[in-house]
Amino acid sequence: MNIKEKIIERVNDINDPQLLGELLQAIELEHEIEHFHKLTSEEKLAIDEGIKDAEAGNLHSNAEASQLVKEWL
Repeated sequence: MNIKEKIIERVNDINDPQLLGELLQAIELEHEIEHFHKLTSEEKLAIDEGIKDAEAGNLHSNAEASQLVKEWL
């Protein structure tokens, strides 16, 4: 019996709702951490391009950026 099967077996024997709730919270937290947003290759490329732009001095002030957004909308 592997460790996952042992955990499932033990959890199936628990009848305490409070303990089950706490276990569920711990498992959900781990799941969220494990599946936290993973960047797509397109997102990584866009970030790399942004870094290159910044390093090349292609920057805008906050006011300029706000104005550009207003124009696009």
